[in-house]
Amino acid sequence: MLALLPTVASAEDKLGVVVRAGPRDATIVTRLRGQFADLEDVTLAIEPTGETIEPTLEAQLAAADKLSASRDARVVVWFVSRGKTLAVAIATPRDHRLFVREVPQSSDSATAEAAAITVRTAVRSIALGGTIGVEVPVKAQVPDVVPEPVPVPPRVPVVRWTIAAALGWQVALDGGAERGAHALVQRTTIARGVWGASLSITLGVPLEWQAGSALALDVSRSGAILGGERRFGAGVALGLGLGALVYHRATSMAPAELTPTPSASTVAATAAVELTWRGRIAAGVRLLACVGLEVVAGAPVAAVERDGMVEDLDTVSAAQPRASLALEVGPW
Repeated sequence: MLALLPTVASAEDKLGVVVRAGPRDATIVTRLRGQFADLEDVTLAIEPTGETIEPTLEAQLAAADKLSASRDARVVVWFVSRGKTLAVAIATPRDHRLFVREVPQSSDSATAEAAAITVRTAVRSIALGGTIGVEVPVKAQVPDVVPEPVPVPPRVPVVRWTIAAALGWQVALDGGAERGAHALVQRTTIARGVWGASLSITLGVPLEWQAGSALALDVSRSGAILGGERRFGAGVALGLGLGALVYHRATSMAPAELTPTPSASTVAATAAVELTWRGRIAAGVRLLACVGLEVVAGAPVAAVERDGMVEDLDTVSAAQPRASLALEVGPW
């Protein structure tokens, strides 16, 4: 008697396939189960990654090698989205081979079906004894003893000297002319790191100082201040300075009973504190804004002499706030 019995492959004879399923691969996994339902000589396992696939091929192959060993699977499958296409990667780590097929991205259903058919075709070829893809070079073994890294000395930043020149306009409220003391200001600054030194020179414009009901003077305020500054972030600096002011005056109107004196100049000492800000306009060009306060010793006084007596009519203030705006050229 001849008995015909169906042949059933044992678990040891079946081809193990494990699929790395990302968060967006649910539809593909569903289609894969359908494609593999009639393949009795293949076992399909799903390995959820819980995250996206590694960005480099080297890392993807390393993950496939570990998964093949832990799951005792000959074939490892994963999917990588590449914009308008879906890359289906099929690796046989034991044979060091990799097959990649690009599937055009369309609807989720159509893309998943095409990917599932691609995997089924490749797995059937492997199960029948064929080979797929290209050979992947075996990565060199990493030695057990890793040499200690050579210590690298910390990089020391290069601090260099810089020089910049600025030209602008300054207004000081000195208690003389009603519109303030106006002057052309030129500033040269030398700096290294966060510290700087500057020389500011002002050339005053004559303006009317109404010192009394019938007395008017044309007065200009010029000077030079040597200062130092500490620079902070965002172009801000705080500075101190010492210098001298030159007040030049000429009588423009006087009472009939008085004889105007010849024009003359008065020199006064000054100490200043100032806050500056530099804002970049273009390469090597900045807007320089400055506000400060000067304390003047020996400020001029407007006086008249009558019958051998000197009468003070008005005086320039000892505390003089000022502000300036200029264009500066040079590195910051």
